[in-house]
Amino acid sequence: MSGSCERTRRSLHHISPLRKDREGGSSSSRYSSLVPARPNPTGDFITQELLSLRTYTAASPTRAEEGQLLPVCSSFLLFCCHIPITLEDTPGCARMGPLLPFIVLCLSAAGPHLVEGADGEEPTSSGPCHPNPCHNKGTCEISETYRGDTFIGYVCKCPRGFSGVHCQHNINDCDRDPCKNGGVCTDLVANYSCECPGEYMGRNCQYKCSGPLGMEGGIISNQQITASSTHRALFGLQKWYPYFARLNKKGLVNAWTAAENDRWPWIQINLLRRMRVTGLITQGAKRIGSPEYVKSYKVAYSDDGKTWRTYKVKGKDEDKIFKGNVDNNAPSANSFTPPIEAQYVRIYPQVCRRHCTLRTELLGCELSGCSEPLGMKSGHIQDYQVTASSIFRTLNMDMFTWEPGKARLDKQGKVNAWTAGHSDQSQWLQVDLLVPTKVTGVITQGAKDFGHVQFVGSYKVAYSNDGERWNVYQDQKQGKDKVFQGNFDNDTHRKNVIDPPIYARFIRILPWSWYGRITLRAEILGCTEEE
Repeated sequence: MSGSCERTRRSLHHISPLRKDREGGSSSSRYSSLVPARPNPTGDFITQELLSLRTYTAASPTRAEEGQLLPVCSSFLLFCCHIPITLEDTPGCARMGPLLPFIVLCLSAAGPHLVEGADGEEPTSSGPCHPNPCHNKGTCEISETYRGDTFIGYVCKCPRGFSGVHCQHNINDCDRDPCKNGGVCTDLVANYSCECPGEYMGRNCQYKCSGPLGMEGGIISNQQITASSTHRALFGLQKWYPYFARLNKKGLVNAWTAAENDRWPWIQINLLRRMRVTGLITQGAKRIGSPEYVKSYKVAYSDDGKTWRTYKVKGKDEDKIFKGNVDNNAPSANSFTPPIEAQYVRIYPQVCRRHCTLRTELLGCELSGCSEPLGMKSGHIQDYQVTASSIFRTLNMDMFTWEPGKARLDKQGKVNAWTAGHSDQSQWLQVDLLVPTKVTGVITQGAKDFGHVQFVGSYKVAYSNDGERWNVYQDQKQGKDKVFQGNFDNDTHRKNVIDPPIYARFIRILPWSWYGRITLRAEILGCTEEE
């Protein structure tokens, strides 16, 4: 620094600092002193008066160098200057060296701004937001802002996940417990992730994914179930086919049994599409009066039925062996954490009592995770929410009224379904879900009326948000009303996926063809919570 600048610095040090007046500025428009820039605890450079009366944060802290002389202002002043210059030339500007880059902090009613350049050059940028003092992609906005007694001139608008004056702090998103149903939260930069238990999924583990996939109910057809072998007894007259391996199946032959000479038995289920499988239930059976069951097993899965992967112990390259049954009748459940996503699932019995005999059910949901029963079977949907176009009474007796409130999947009893009073295509069964809901599927089932088999063979679906204006679900490819395949008998479940899903409060099933009378038991699939 030149001698004249040094004299200026010494003379300014003897000027008494002037305090800031927030109501209308100060009584002077001159500098109070020149002070060196020093780093504050966060690494930013600040100017601080020798008497520590006030502290000013540089508009662009990282542009100053430690030890560089910066002016300390007394109030709202507008001053900018090019070098070389002296204090006498322009009040409020300090000479910082004739050939060196300079930084001058300018205060005005619009806020402080920084001017940078070299001898004789025009300023390249100005204003408190140039360059941006906000970290982590924060947005800088001009503002007459004070921090204590310090005039700052800008505020930082922080993006989601950050806080602090300069958006320098990462917020711990896990503090608000976003993960539901036992999910474990991991804080990320401006985000979080949830590790969900096997039977839940979704960003916040909000979707339950543990419903039966159709072995017991019949949604999984006989053709979808195959095995390595089949046991034949009583001179080949009694055959324990793989499609008998349905949980809780009744009868004399009510399970799958592998052949005696099958050293590596397996049973396979084709789900027809990739699904999320979160668990498995197994059950044994009795064969010729003797209990038989699988004591332990492995599980493999595939997307094409050719390339298989065996389920591993979490975190290890070791096949997981699941504990099976201890008798022929009590179900035994195991969950998959992490879950399986595949089209094909195989069970490989490892240790069996007598023969490898099995009844089973797969648990899980569609990949979307939004395919849980909404409450027809469980009763969560109450009777008053279920209405119909007409009602049938057997023998015209009130005690045999097939009312809509009985249209519940797997309902038992002599009168255990809804039957329409008329057999035509104007009939409907309506469910009021009370709030707009995402509907992703429908399961239907028929019934018997005093031994007469009755069911709906096909149907359409309509939806509404007010119960008055209705839309019929469309076949996206053909551009017309979609007709869903219904049942083939009175007892088997038939599931249809609604993709793309419906968002509505009211759902109607419109029977299109039927056997006997129009008779329905049903369940609506979907979810009430979206991320």
